[in-house]
Amino acid sequence: MEKKSYIVAVDIGSSEVVIAVGSMNENGSLDVETVVTEPTEGVTAGLVDNNEFVAEALRRAKDKAEAEAGIVITDAYVSISGKFVRCARYTDHVFVEDAENCISQRDVRALRDRMYNVKAADGEVIMDLFPLNYKGDSGVEMKNPVGSYSKQLSSTYNFILCERAAKDRFRRVFLDAGIKVKGMFASAAVVAESVVTTEEKEEGVAIVDIGSGVTDVAVYCGNVLSYIASIPIGGSAINSDIRHFNGYIPVKTIENLKKRYGSAVVTETIDEMILIRKGSRPIKPISRVNLAAVIGARMTDIAEYVWNEIREAGYAKKLGAGIVLTGGVADLQNVALLFNNVTGQEVRVACAEIGVNTESLEKVSSPNKTLAVSMLLRGAQEGACPVGILHTPMPKAAPVVERTVVEPQPTEPQTINQRFGVAAAAAPVAAEPAQQPYNETAQPVPPVSTIATSNEADDYDDEEENDDDIKRGGFSLSGWLSKTFKKGLDNAFRNPDDEDDDY
Repeated sequence: MEKKSYIVAVDIGSSEVVIAVGSMNENGSLDVETVVTEPTEGVTAGLVDNNEFVAEALRRAKDKAEAEAGIVITDAYVSISGKFVRCARYTDHVFVEDAENCISQRDVRALRDRMYNVKAADGEVIMDLFPLNYKGDSGVEMKNPVGSYSKQLSSTYNFILCERAAKDRFRRVFLDAGIKVKGMFASAAVVAESVVTTEEKEEGVAIVDIGSGVTDVAVYCGNVLSYIASIPIGGSAINSDIRHFNGYIPVKTIENLKKRYGSAVVTETIDEMILIRKGSRPIKPISRVNLAAVIGARMTDIAEYVWNEIREAGYAKKLGAGIVLTGGVADLQNVALLFNNVTGQEVRVACAEIGVNTESLEKVSSPNKTLAVSMLLRGAQEGACPVGILHTPMPKAAPVVERTVVEPQPTEPQTINQRFGVAAAAAPVAAEPAQQPYNETAQPVPPVSTIATSNEADDYDDEEENDDDIKRGGFSLSGWLSKTFKKGLDNAFRNPDDEDDDY
């Protein structure tokens, strides 16, 4: 095995565990050896509720990462996120030692030492601290005070705090999985490493990482992490809303439905019906417009929570570089447009790319892998992780077969008919390959898309439907909405405080 200095990063979210393994090359960029994901239960809004469930998922992900990277993982950098993580500011000062009142590096170190002696509140631990600014006698902020004349030097430090109990639960998970925690970071404090540039941090930028159970917000101004917040709401709330809106949809199908057909903006959504199938049995259809209405309502809640955090922290007018969205939920169609409508800021969706070697970009092209890659870059600054050599590596063909099974259908085409092979109304119905079930007599009048449950995840067929709303070839607010949408409206658009988090 080629001698490398490896970095291992683990991101435990509310719905999946992500393990990334990388190494720094001669050019100073990151080579991503592998990124694996494993579904998990037992985490609610970032807090570990069931140690055994999470540890088992972590062990499975560890085995997969070791097989693909050809190493034995013993240490890792990990992230933690939830409402139990917060930031706080503290200001202190020292008197300048130089008789002529010239600030030296020794004065800066003395002020830093005073900050290290600050104690956290009961039940909390300090995860990190760094200066936001320096000031002299005049009160004018200075980025680098060394050499300036002043009788005293003051500074405001930003402290990243975490509840001790939450942190201890995370450590126990890794202990049970046989992984030593080499370093633990607040997710919001590191997620920017691979998605925003130094120039953007200088201008002012907010990074919003929308996960399954938590939405993390990080604000940079003057190239300094000025504010972080964790909002306990994410993609699982959207899934719960869809389930309450249309109780006919199986729980395991909702995530697939959301990813393939979901949109955050109703006005940008195609008006057509989606037929959900369970095996060979069709289930009650759902309109894409209705689906977008449910998703858009919850995403608007999330966007408003994010914007309120930024505004109340005093940074609403300091985001020269706008807002950057990442995380698994950022993959939804039109989510950037929705955030733009709510905040009025320039918004873009980003995946990990900054600091990553070109050959590795394809491995990290999904927003749900951004945090793990950012932790690799931060971990490289801290130091490599010790690893063992896998003496009996898994056959190389095995991971390829596994990935082929779980890869989603292509989503490049712009229309739903092109994307899933449904013939247009004026064109003849094309025959499917022999290995795919197909009903040659089915010729729906309107475009009807189908989505299967987990036992036939990639089996999409056209189905005849006797429902009058479908035969009319489109969605009718006076018809379909009045019969179906109003029944679940209250549940779908309810407040986050009433959210059902059992999904």
